[in-house]
Amino acid sequence: MKIKIKGISEEIIIGCYEHEKNQLQPIIVDLECSLFKYNWFQADRLETTVNYDELINFVRGLLPEPKYNLLESMAQYIAGEVLQQFSLIRKIKICLTKPALFGINAQEIKVCYTHTRKFKVALALGSNHVYLPQQQVITAIELLGEYIEDITIGGFYKTLPVGVIDQNNFINTAISGFTKLSPDKLLGKIKTIEKLMGKEETQINGPRIIDIDLIFFDDLTYVQNFLQIPHKEMHNRDFVLAPLVDIAADWVHPILNESVKDLNDKLQSTNTNIIGKVEYYK
Repeated sequence: MKIKIKGISEEIIIGCYEHEKNQLQPIIVDLECSLFKYNWFQADRLETTVNYDELINFVRGLLPEPKYNLLESMAQYIAGEVLQQFSLIRKIKICLTKPALFGINAQEIKVCYTHTRKFKVALALGSNHVYLPQQQVITAIELLGEYIEDITIGGFYKTLPVGVIDQNNFINTAISGFTKLSPDKLLGKIKTIEKLMGKEETQINGPRIIDIDLIFFDDLTYVQNFLQIPHKEMHNRDFVLAPLVDIAADWVHPILNESVKDLNDKLQSTNTNIIGKVEYYK
């Protein structure tokens, strides 16, 4: 879904030359915003999209503040501020237009800048494969590095199986990093990696060569097809929370409104599957 807004106008001071420093110039802003995939027909609620008036007024409020020399700098600044303010916008294209004044042989000058949001994500990984489960997890992290930047890895934990007890213990960890992909596209890449590594869905909670779950995606709550964010069971799993505490203890669950550390502390008093921490090479 895209939202296009044209013709946000204001008079500002912008330019590299001395005669531009004290003279207001008209500027026009055009926006094209790509939103997260969502079933708007079914939801039909304002909170699932961007309030047009709020976006227009926010951009207009940014224009008089900084006195930039270049349209290029201003476009980059506005794009960054919009993405920070409106979490439902995944990608923004901004075009700034001003008349070509002061003898320039053109009707107008237009600068366009496109910026895609980087989202902070957290994933949980586990394996109880008969051969080198720890290496299976490390391999999965390496493959995820094609789609997730600046990966930080939590501790590796040996854990008891859940559900089907008659199987090998697991090696579990969690990672955090940044991605430009939308939640559904990142899920698609995760499923591709799992399939590439040989995962087969033969038994619920049964043995597996690799298991990768998307736990957090910024502070978004997201339900679409087979994907629910935050992961619906993460707060009940110490083998997810403990390694996540190692790297993102203060990350707040957007629905439960409790930090990862607090959720983990609460769970330790009632239920635990962790046998112990294991060493690994980063």
